[in-house]
Amino acid sequence: MRAHLLLVLLPMLPTPATALELTGRYGYAGEWALTATLAEAEPSASKRKRDFAGPIQLKHLALCGPGEVAEKTGTLNLRRDGRRYAAMLAIGEENCAVTGTLTEDGVAFADCGKAGKIPLRLWLK
Repeated sequence: MRAHLLLVLLPMLPTPATALELTGRYGYAGEWALTATLAEAEPSASKRKRDFAGPIQLKHLALCGPGEVAEKTGTLNLRRDGRRYAAMLAIGEENCAVTGTLTEDGVAFADCGKAGKIPLRLWLK
């Protein structure tokens, strides 16, 4: 009897929040390597549409010019729907909105206001 009760109640238990590990390239020549481990904002009943947020790290892959930094940090808020995503990216004073596909081959253009549209590729680690 207890086993039957457990089988009935098990699907009703909340599922633990999951992390989303991303890697990517940012910049006109892909000169910034991007990594992020995002936490699920709230566990969703939907397995496809999920919200994630967390810090991102960017490392410059080329020689830095005068006044440039070799590393940057920021935040990423991402809504995932299967492989598609919509995200808000904040790096220093830049706030960028972007939609795209989580694939190494897919290039999206982050709309960063005055900084313009900057190429971004994101994929699962």
